Amino acid sequence: MAPSYMSQSEPERKTWPNKLEYHLTLFCQALGLCSFWRFPYLAYENGGAPFVYAYLFLYIIVGIPLVFLELAWGQYSNLAPPQGFSIIPIMQGVGWCMILMAILVVLYFGAATYYLLLYLLSSFANPLPFSTCDNSWNTLKCQTELGPDCVAAGTEGLEYRIGVGHGIASPDGSFNLVRLCNYTSDGTQTTPAIEFWQNNLASNAAVCHNLSEITNTLIGSSQVILLPSVGIGCCVLLRMIIGFISLFSDVRFTGKVSYVLCSVPFAVSVMLLVRCLTLEKASTGLQYLFVPSNITSFQEPKVWKDALSQVLMSLMVTWGGLSTWASYNRFYNKYEIDASILVVTVPLMSLVSAISVFGVIGHLSYVRDVLPENALNGIKGPLSPFVAYSEALSQMWGDPMPWSIIVFSTLFLLSTAAILPATECLISSVSDSLSSCRAIGLRIVSVLLILLFMLTVYFGVPCVVEDSALQFFEFFDTLTMPVCCILIALPELLMITHAFGVTLLRTNIKAMTNNNCLKGLIWPILWGGVTPVILAICLIYIILGAVQNGLSSLAPTLPNGATRMDSLSGWTPIASFVFIGIIFFIIIFTIIFKIARARGGCLEKLRESSTPAALGRSSVHTNGSGRGGRSNGDLYMADYIGHQDTNEILVDDDIVTTV
Repeated sequence: MAPSYMSQSEPERKTWPNKLEYHLTLFCQALGLCSFWRFPYLAYENGGAPFVYAYLFLYIIVGIPLVFLELAWGQYSNLAPPQGFSIIPIMQGVGWCMILMAILVVLYFGAATYYLLLYLLSSFANPLPFSTCDNSWNTLKCQTELGPDCVAAGTEGLEYRIGVGHGIASPDGSFNLVRLCNYTSDGTQTTPAIEFWQNNLASNAAVCHNLSEITNTLIGSSQVILLPSVGIGCCVLLRMIIGFISLFSDVRFTGKVSYVLCSVPFAVSVMLLVRCLTLEKASTGLQYLFVPSNITSFQEPKVWKDALSQVLMSLMVTWGGLSTWASYNRFYNKYEIDASILVVTVPLMSLVSAISVFGVIGHLSYVRDVLPENALNGIKGPLSPFVAYSEALSQMWGDPMPWSIIVFSTLFLLSTAAILPATECLISSVSDSLSSCRAIGLRIVSVLLILLFMLTVYFGVPCVVEDSALQFFEFFDTLTMPVCCILIALPELLMITHAFGVTLLRTNIKAMTNNNCLKGLIWPILWGGVTPVILAICLIYIILGAVQNGLSSLAPTLPNGATRMDSLSGWTPIASFVFIGIIFFIIIFTIIFKIARARGGCLEKLRESSTPAALGRSSVHTNGSGRGGRSNGDLYMADYIGHQDTNEILVDDDIVTTV
């Protein structure tokens, strides 16, 4: 009989204070920028319904299996990805690639934060600069009152009655109210929100190139309530404070911060949903979102590429966020409950945000008398949700300024929450590798340095390199994110299920959860067969699409001036290929290196490098406060190695399944 777990030392790594805070943190990410901003942007970019159904299909076949696998692996290893994947020597490269992806995710959300900050600062004006047509960037086609039946000034019979408005008197004496246009309606009207982005921010992306003009750029002719320079300082300080409180003591305070980071955004999302759905003809946008107009749209490689990247981003899989958070769970934790909460809330909140944005799109398509794909005047790409939100805010009940401040402040909070899992992945990787970093003082230093670096990148790089934030979307969303994540997910799935072993994996899951349902054959079939095949097909389809239609067919739509419309801008494709090459090289090099260092002949080397080893036998350190600490995985692997050395078969009866 194997030795009892209770006689071994308890895990010294800190854990989540309670399940509620852990679940709130997961919900906070489900409600984050991936759902609030990225899902609507990609849905509108890819024609609405085709993207939604491609996303739901890949979510079930790829997303859910990866969530259950990474939660199990993170909870089992009790370590950050580089150290956790060292259980199987040839897999350690997968962990290091996750660190690189975590850095990339931090930079990506930083680019989104930059433009989000511009909209937030513009909200401190009365009236809102994106609600009036009196600014220098507005054209004669800008109208605050839109409609396909608006009447131009000077029309015969048009008159204005005090307290009633503009109208035309009919022969029977009735007075028919009309909307007043500043030109003859021909379907080419634009709104203040559209022109604020299209004619102003899109051509002044690096507003800090000329700080003396930043107020005019963001506020226009409106009255300034808060100077943009002061607002930037306040936002940067707030971001530092929230990030520091969330990260300085492992996850002990992350969950507490999530009380605010999920409750306020949820209330705001409901408020926006109600207002957007009550706009005139909002149902037109919902039809565009859920009813495919052309079945051939499902054949576009870009639709499947973007749907896959959204699945992996929103679920925090393949870039270390989810597995790192799961590593702070206790060994005996029913992680299937955590997984169920995550996989239900992520698509739900994504669809809620998309419904809000497409409600605005439906309203604009009606009042402008255009198709939904032209409702935002050709504005697609990463900033289209911000334009839609600003359009809805300009039509809020009562004074729109407080609503705008609340909504964009909430989005700014979500941008802070979005980087927490990736940042924790980076910090945990350092503290798990270096025993000296277990000290709370050194962790604080690490947190401060990483936060300062991120803030410098967020708000410094776009000011130095014009349009760099927009081009970073192009770099990230064209090829880098989907291809790199597929390259990480494939070896992760295949090595865990085939090198670590399906039998050992299923038994380990039973040990952690005491749930026989998770030992069913459906999970090994998905992990070791169906999901890798679907990922491989997606990778081949993306490559074929790039070869046949060019890289520009896979790129997001950026405004004129930020990049050429017929091809990608100079540095982004080169940087994408370099980053993909680095990910591929790290995985392959690690496999070759670990096999070469193993002992024996060729078969013995392969067997040893792909055989699970107890974490306690390696030089890996946990980030607990004591010395000689053991990880969660040691509790299981110690018994497993004992059975392995005596050629015994491990069965469920050998495992303690209750604390």
